[in-house]
Amino acid sequence: MTPKPIDFAKVEALRKHMLLTTTDMAKLLGVSRMTYYGWVRGKALRKTNDETVRTMLRRLLAVMTDHAWPMPEVIAAGQPQRFARLKQILDGDK
Repeated sequence: MTPKPIDFAKVEALRKHMLLTTTDMAKLLGVSRMTYYGWVRGKALRKTNDETVRTMLRRLLAVMTDHAWPMPEVIAAGQPQRFARLKQILDGDK
């Protein structure tokens, strides 16, 4: 059974809620910014990227629920510190 296509409008809403830049989101998904922008504009994901993206999106949603992201100290942090904190949480949740 083919999974339902990923709705990148919702991914963008998630990215903004988590206070991530487009560059940060592309890094997390393991692609270039241009590829990410293509997906946002409706370009189809390669089969090889689909599961990777779905897995990371599930992990990001878990960070939101399990760690109450973005917590006040993250909101107050600068972008580099915010991304570093998110990576720290993601690396600890493997």
